[in-house]
Amino acid sequence: MRIVYSLWLFNIKFVFLSGIISTVLPLIFISYVNLNVGAGIAFLFLTPTFHYLVYELRNPGEYYFYYNLGLSKFYLWLNTTLISIIIGVLLISL
Repeated sequence: MRIVYSLWLFNIKFVFLSGIISTVLPLIFISYVNLNVGAGIAFLFLTPTFHYLVYELRNPGEYYFYYNLGLSKFYLWLNTTLISIIIGVLLISL
């Protein structure tokens, strides 16, 4: 349960921001792209991008906090990638 909560704390910083931007972005280009497909593809690429911006460039020291909880940097990147793929595919398939 502690690992799930730790992953929630890790992902909360960029998943909601990715979700908001990935729903607004297709609305801007509504005449060029289907809403679901555009939102899914945008979420698929924005989530790892925000992960990189937040944790690699802005707060690289926070990896130590999650490492002390038993979560390696590789595991956190894997988790981000899997979440973006799952939610992106779900948005595309709607």
